[in-house]
Amino acid sequence: MKAKRQTASTMIKGETSRECKIIIMKPRDLIKVLIADDQELTCLGLKILISQQPHCQVVGIAVNGQQAIDLAKSCQPDVIILDVRMPVLDGHSAAIQIKQFDPYVRIIAYSSLPKLPMEKNNQSTAFDLYCSKDISSQALIKAIHDLGKLAQSDKDQSRRVG
Repeated sequence: MKAKRQTASTMIKGETSRECKIIIMKPRDLIKVLIADDQELTCLGLKILISQQPHCQVVGIAVNGQQAIDLAKSCQPDVIILDVRMPVLDGHSAAIQIKQFDPYVRIIAYSSLPKLPMEKNNQSTAFDLYCSKDISSQALIKAIHDLGKLAQSDKDQSRRVG
């Protein structure tokens, strides 16, 4: 079930011909975000930050790569913030598997590493964006918003064509 905001634009005329406008925001789908990081404090901080945004909804939190795959299947997020180094299954391997069943999801590599290590055999990365963990809150929210809208647009176009 998708969360949507109601809209209306109505003119009400009073007895003295004063006009009142009732304006409610235009409907738009919330950007569904999945957080995957093995550090509890990081997950909590991201959840609080993202949940405060009117256009975003945290749909799940994973503590390892395998759990991220499982939650991506069940929650169908628009954006996944995926730590690169996690137990059970690393972020890059999880991202590759997620893109196989959901090519439209946007995945942010979220890491404390200064840059991502080169992938074995020069495989193309499944990440759509790399963000260092020292990124500003505003920049991360903008990235989530931009990638989320792109994912939603691609999913909508895919539904129309398919």
